[in-house]
Amino acid sequence: MGVLLIAGLGAAFGYLYTTAGEKVPVVVVTSAVSVGEVIERADLSTVDVAGDITAIAGANLDSVVGERAAVALLPNTVLQRSMVTDVDPTPTGMVQVGVAVKGGQIPAGGLTPGDTVQVLRLPPAGGTGAPAVPEVVVARATVYAALPDPVQAGATLLTLLVPAEQAAAVAGASGAGGAALVKVPAK
Repeated sequence: MGVLLIAGLGAAFGYLYTTAGEKVPVVVVTSAVSVGEVIERADLSTVDVAGDITAIAGANLDSVVGERAAVALLPNTVLQRSMVTDVDPTPTGMVQVGVAVKGGQIPAGGLTPGDTVQVLRLPPAGGTGAPAVPEVVVARATVYAALPDPVQAGATLLTLLVPAEQAAAVAGASGAGGAALVKVPAK
């Protein structure tokens, strides 16, 4: 009876030992993907992990390509299904507008996706007489993406979610170099 018990325990420990180190491939993010951006194949890879982990299996990597990031994805993040979506995150009636600003035209701490801002059109430089007051173009816009400008040092490139009817005014202020953003409290 003792020999049978020892043999049974040996077989059980042997099985546990061989499966404990078993690794499975899972999908991992290789480059930053902002909320709402389409995930491309170049943004993903696989890595082998051991243990019980909730992640998208490496064999399903292609099912993620073309989906959108539901949250900001950082490099080396093990990807879970809840982190991706097939829904366009732009709300109905809103549009995405690109805005380029120089240093001093956004808060010194910068802006991050999700921040609420007011968009101002600055008066032209070099005016005479009493100083002109900036004009409010959009009272409330949401920062969708924010990146340092790779061409102009100290400048920032932003994507804002604004009401569709105000998009042209925001683009015009940005194109003239006269857009400034003021961070305001979220509702």
